[in-house]
Amino acid sequence: MRAATAFKLEFDQRLAPPPRGARSRPAGRAARRKRFSVARLGACAAAPLIFLFGYVALNAELVAQTYRLNADQQTQAQLVQSDDALHQRLAQAQSVARLEAAAAALHMKEPARVAVINVPSASTKPTTTAFAARIASFKRLFFAR
Repeated sequence: MRAATAFKLEFDQRLAPPPRGARSRPAGRAARRKRFSVARLGACAAAPLIFLFGYVALNAELVAQTYRLNADQQTQAQLVQSDDALHQRLAQAQSVARLEAAAAALHMKEPARVAVINVPSASTKPTTTAFAARIASFKRLFFAR
């Protein structure tokens, strides 16, 4: 009975919380080696995962850019088609046959006589402000030709 009681006391002491001043972790070279091996194992497991997530993110961005490029190319093709259609409509609207038909519908005809009016040319004297004229005269004092 005494042996059972001694075992029970020893068992209770192992389960009891350590006193306040006692260290909670086992000290020594083996404990540090164990902590470093766990950290090294975690780093070795995390590094490939980081590379894998980076690779997946880059591929996702590449796929998204490819979809945007295809959508932009389709939009460009549609815009080129509409530009061609507008150029064709403009050429039809400016054609001589259409203009003659529109003039005939408005009862227009070619004039019998063409008159030319000569408009007097504008003054060749440059117009400057008084401030600009003063600056120009001031420059003449220093830069003689």
